[in-house]
Amino acid sequence: MKILDLIRKIEAEQRSIKTQLINLDGLKRLKDVALKYEGEDKVVSFQDIATRLKNAPQELQMLSGWVSLDLILKGFRKGQVVVVSALTKSGKTSWLMDLTTRLGGHSPMWLPFEESAEELIRKFLERGEEPPQGFSPEVMKGNTMEWIENRIVESIAKYDTKVVIIDQLDFIVSMGGDNHSLRVGQAMRDLKAMAKKWDICIFIICHLVKAKMDTQPTLEDLKGSSSIGQEADTVIMLWRESKRENGQVVITNNVNVSVQANRRTGKTGNVKMVYDNGHFTEKEWVAVDTKSDEEFENFTSKK
Repeated sequence: MKILDLIRKIEAEQRSIKTQLINLDGLKRLKDVALKYEGEDKVVSFQDIATRLKNAPQELQMLSGWVSLDLILKGFRKGQVVVVSALTKSGKTSWLMDLTTRLGGHSPMWLPFEESAEELIRKFLERGEEPPQGFSPEVMKGNTMEWIENRIVESIAKYDTKVVIIDQLDFIVSMGGDNHSLRVGQAMRDLKAMAKKWDICIFIICHLVKAKMDTQPTLEDLKGSSSIGQEADTVIMLWRESKRENGQVVITNNVNVSVQANRRTGKTGNVKMVYDNGHFTEKEWVAVDTKSDEEFENFTSKK
């Protein structure tokens, strides 16, 4: 090896050693800083977390009053996103309006993109009932996450809202454009972040893909993206009992409320309810008169 090449090799090795020493010194200083870090995202032990949970105030359980449903879910909780889904005209909105009555003490706030607040309240008045304790924007002027969060914050500030109902996902994430599935997933994550940030429970209505009316829908039937079921804390599917008479499918007011995802406890199950005059009663199904789709859709306002 030439002397000049040897000198270059030795110099390169010296530079490498110096660089390593500098890096090691930097790593040591970094560990010293990390040892003293006390930010809110600092690393703690499971035992520390357990101690904090034991000493924390009891978590608020928002019970529906439907006994079997409450036994499955142990109540709705703040920080959750709850998906409610069913085939068209199966009573999703009516079920959530009845739930609104039951959760009135938590100042529910509706964002009714599909059916206006006036239409929802008119059904109560036409039945001779007072509307539930609840709130809604006077005019639905936006559908962006920013607008939704602004209205939620307003309702929290003015009325101490702990429950928000959004009707429905398709108005937040339009069907057109590319990457629809990815946009749905992002919307669900945004709602989850919002629920945790503002310490509220968010219910959102989601549609199903076309499914058989005589079959209980499942998570696979959710329209838009598999991330809906994956990102939600709870998924509740409503299914109305249907029968075939004279070659036609007819429907009853028997409704199966199926908890198909429950992140908190993992417990799932079905609750049989009967829809009558705008309200859902938990009881075993009995033979009832069948009704057409149009009759059921207008059932609330006709009685």
